Amino acid sequence: MREVGIGIAGFGTVGGGVLSILRRHAGDIEARLGARIVVKRIALRDPLRARAVDVAPGLLTTRVDDLVEDPAIEVVVELMGGVEESFRLVSAALSRGQHVVTANKALLAARGDEIFRLARARSVDVYYEAAVCGGVPIIRTLRESLASDRINALTGIVNGTTNFILTAMAERGEAIGPVLAEAQRLGYAEADPTLDVSGGDAAQKLCVLAQLAFGARLRPAEVLTEGIMGLSPEDFRWAREFGYTLKLLAVARRCGPAADDPRGVDQIEARVHPAFIPEGSLLAGVRGAMNAVVLRSEALGASMLYGQGAGAMPTGSAVVSDIIDLTRNILAGSPGRVPLPPEEPLVSLRPHAEIRCAYYLHFSVKDEPGVLARIATTLAGRGISVAAVQQREPPEAGAPVPLVIVTHEAREADLVEAISEIGRHASTLRPTRLIRIESV
Repeated sequence: MREVGIGIAGFGTVGGGVLSILRRHAGDIEARLGARIVVKRIALRDPLRARAVDVAPGLLTTRVDDLVEDPAIEVVVELMGGVEESFRLVSAALSRGQHVVTANKALLAARGDEIFRLARARSVDVYYEAAVCGGVPIIRTLRESLASDRINALTGIVNGTTNFILTAMAERGEAIGPVLAEAQRLGYAEADPTLDVSGGDAAQKLCVLAQLAFGARLRPAEVLTEGIMGLSPEDFRWAREFGYTLKLLAVARRCGPAADDPRGVDQIEARVHPAFIPEGSLLAGVRGAMNAVVLRSEALGASMLYGQGAGAMPTGSAVVSDIIDLTRNILAGSPGRVPLPPEEPLVSLRPHAEIRCAYYLHFSVKDEPGVLARIATTLAGRGISVAAVQQREPPEAGAPVPLVIVTHEAREADLVEAISEIGRHASTLRPTRLIRIESV
């Protein structure tokens, strides 16, 4: 039976899951492929560390270069994380004519263009299903299943840590600090959760998805990114009152060309931020550490992919699926069967100031006559229409009064200017909290 040798770089949680699946499902995989996938080498930092999966010592190495230099290895599986060391390994493997599977969204977001350019030049493949949403097959759906369709919008819950936190805050009414600590105890959040709670992880994933869905070329720094640390239990109470659920969303949406663009190139919005979504919407019921992505395309309409976004087995399953696909290409002598993203961008990024949506605005103001009128007048002066207003009695005399306004759809630049002016009112006691509202 034909053997296809693979080398695995990085043997943490996901690497252990990959090896477990390859061993457990070896018979089924061989029957489907008519070939055997053989792990030739595993590169790791500490070969003496205890691991959940036993490995013969002869397979282990501390030199990632051993994977590139071994002529029996046709596929290099990069599971190390990070950018620079991973890029060095991936580029060396591609240069040698080896195919690559990676689960590294940070690498693809930062240096994907270089990787894909090198892969084209060497006529080899790069697969990366596990880079976004773990075991949810969103990459394969965009690359293959919807290849005949035109994607108009992509909205997702792509970070399980933040979704776990927001679900617990919504259901228990707790502040973010204790819930984040619980997420760390349960293993949903890292010891340093900054990348997750800041929205940075979701922004990296959105760059990967936007490239496949729209032909965009984005860096994470170009994505409008806001995290969840500023949210309070009060925001969740207001969400319920207005019929909304609060989620951290990754949004990419086709907007059509700019009015002054003679080329007629479509623009897209690209943003990651907390958002109110209707309680009956597709994403509202996505609870805990689960991931989901809603696609809106011209032929299919709305569709949603849902599942576990992290963990040894879900992510390992996505990696092994890529290995199997690559093995089929190798056996058929057909690298490039699924084309890599286009070399030139097909869309441009719409300025964030031009985003249009509805907004939830939470003001803390003095308890005095005329406050609401002044705020409404300021909003109206920027062309912002008020959809709903709610005001609460202060808990005690002289305390700030919470005033909440929900707007109709408005331009972000106008909204920001209005908030800035309202912040200078003598009656405004605290910075205004803004949360965007998405229909999904």
